Amino acid sequence: MESTKIAPSFDRASELKAFDETKTGVKGLVDSGISKIPRIFHHSSVELANPKPLPSDLLHLKTIPTIDLGGRDFQDAIKHKNAIEGIKEAAAKWGFFQVINHGVSLELLEKMKDGVRDFHEQPPEVRKDLYSRDFGRKFIYLSNFDLYTAAAANWRDTFYCYMAPDPPEPQDLPEICRDVMMEYSKQVMILGEFLFELLSEALGLNPNHLKDMECLKGLRMLCHYFPPCPEPDLTFGTSKHSDGSFLTVLLPDNIEGLQVCREGYWFDVPHVPGALIINIGDLLQLITNDKFISLKHRVLANRATRARVSVACFFHTHVKPNPRVYGPIKELVSEENPPKYRETTIRDYATYFNGKGLGGTSALLDFKQLVPSLNLRKMFHSCSVIREAKTMETKNIAPSFDRASELKAFDETKTGVKGLVDSGISQIPRIFHHSSVKLANPEPVSSDLLHLKTIPTIDLGGRVFEDELKHKNAIEKIKEAAEKWGFFQVINHGVSLELLEKMKDGVRGFHEQSPEVRKDFYSRDLTRKFQYSSNFDLYSSPAANWRDTVACTMDPDPPNPQDIPEICRDVTIEYSEQVMNLGEFLFTLLSEALGLNPNHLNDMDCSKGLIMLCHYYPPCPEPDLTLGTSQLADNTFLTVLLPDQIEGLQVLREGYWFNVPHVPGALIINIGDLLQLITNDKFVSLEHRVLANRATRARVSVAGFFTTAMRPNPTMYGPIRELVSKENPPKYRETTIRDYTAYFSAKGLDGTSALLHFKI
Repeated sequence: MESTKIAPSFDRASELKAFDETKTGVKGLVDSGISKIPRIFHHSSVELANPKPLPSDLLHLKTIPTIDLGGRDFQDAIKHKNAIEGIKEAAAKWGFFQVINHGVSLELLEKMKDGVRDFHEQPPEVRKDLYSRDFGRKFIYLSNFDLYTAAAANWRDTFYCYMAPDPPEPQDLPEICRDVMMEYSKQVMILGEFLFELLSEALGLNPNHLKDMECLKGLRMLCHYFPPCPEPDLTFGTSKHSDGSFLTVLLPDNIEGLQVCREGYWFDVPHVPGALIINIGDLLQLITNDKFISLKHRVLANRATRARVSVACFFHTHVKPNPRVYGPIKELVSEENPPKYRETTIRDYATYFNGKGLGGTSALLDFKQLVPSLNLRKMFHSCSVIREAKTMETKNIAPSFDRASELKAFDETKTGVKGLVDSGISQIPRIFHHSSVKLANPEPVSSDLLHLKTIPTIDLGGRVFEDELKHKNAIEKIKEAAEKWGFFQVINHGVSLELLEKMKDGVRGFHEQSPEVRKDFYSRDLTRKFQYSSNFDLYSSPAANWRDTVACTMDPDPPNPQDIPEICRDVTIEYSEQVMNLGEFLFTLLSEALGLNPNHLNDMDCSKGLIMLCHYYPPCPEPDLTLGTSQLADNTFLTVLLPDQIEGLQVLREGYWFNVPHVPGALIINIGDLLQLITNDKFVSLEHRVLANRATRARVSVAGFFTTAMRPNPTMYGPIRELVSKENPPKYRETTIRDYTAYFSAKGLDGTSALLHFKI
């Protein structure tokens, strides 16, 4: 449990909103004279625990080392070698070390800390003008970047700015700390270059290796302010986390509070006058294949009588487009030491890291290769480890397989899977190979089928029920289907069969145009009105799916008609209008099925947004090796799916995969994660997948997702109050749709439910 259990009487959403709208952060709370911290800052006793090792356990640990950098100019080879050995040992065992004689003047360090303190201690009216959650701004001041998604808030305010590769204009920075920020960031960049040279040598590589990989190309500066806390035993300054960077350079002040977790124990980082604290980030652990480690750390709430400040500088470039794919360095892997991580772009890693939040778990786990390919045969012949196969997410990639290059080459064709099929391939590329665990298709024995059958089909009576009995029967069937399956098919739904066929023809027409025409629409820019691509998570998922997709946001701000290709323009607009009407009707029935006012879900804006995904599944020459869509649950309130007659959709229930049969003229409806969240598990969002297409012609489908993920929406969604009680307390914390979607997208189609992240 990540947070103190929240009783229905505690309106966390309102408290978060009220705190955020003050625009004065934690400093504002302290200035108001509070003696007790608000509930939103309470962390669980499990997270707050501070186990200390017994004296006998300390013999091999001590604390993080301090290394003398000799003013960045070693006088002889021995001192140079000693520094490299010290850094190598620290990076391999602690992931943290302090540096002295680092070449940054003590005067500049003090000025930088004073600048941070001066900014945060300005009058509230001045700070308010800079307070924002618009992460596109050059300079941002806020409190808790993950305020609305974290299990509990931290006792800390922050301002931050990207200082490289494109530094802000001086006028974009507050005058009170402008000059010192510019000067200090330049000095940190110079120090970073020197440190990456030493780290390269510590790895046995050319001194320029990490620099040539552009590890120091980007710099983000976070300036933290930790006010005194009246109840420091109930909260943190910063929750447990590891850094999503290559390297972090931290300037602390003389008030201690930073702790590093090693072998299950928390170690205080002592104050060393004039020192800078260096720590290895997740990305450096990934590319060094675990030779260097990124340890979890945290900051205790401030017990002092004055504020603590620190300046963290992160070396990474995720805010700028960077197609470069990072994986374990080839010189550091071998047959005996194969790659432990799959490749990723910095942006994809950062998106996952930010979506996950400071939850205490390492984002690296999502990028792990869990089973060495060289040992697969032994593993499956060994009873003692066969259970490990159930957790194998992907076939491990031998060093000879350059996955990054294959992904890039495929993406740059801009013709998707359809282009591969048109080229006449008889074997699918390795990037599409899924693990045998993910491809498994267990069929229930006949006795297990007695209580399950398949997803129900419900007659909507043309959306006009002739009598109250038929109305009541439809609601009862929807209630049962939503509670047990999360899926049902609807007939007589009010959308003409002619329009359904035209819509499918429109999708097929777009994808079967000449490659030259399709290429003009191919993009990974999610802000485009109409986007054609193959696999939205191509660079972050363990394996690609045998599918191409067109995506378009049709509500609340539909695109201009000219933004939609002429070949499917009119039918896309007309069909989306009909789906919106049907959705509003379905939300009315679902509200009644919950025992609520018929307008309840519509009044919550559940039917406000519509995103259409038009999938194209070409025939697959090796359908037993891949999937059309990986196992997932939808990050929506509701999904309306138009299938064609080629079956392939499967729903997972009680550990078995059930085929969804083709019902002529039917639409498939499924409950999304957001509806499960707000109904407090009364309705369920089941995982499903699409098998690779075994037919001789392409399969198409059109998924209409009811969500406002692509538009700013500050509304907080949590369990509906009428559905919770003392006996049935809220099972989820509140979130915005955008924050939920960011986490879902970062996680990718990995077979796990994003709902788990929001559980109380």
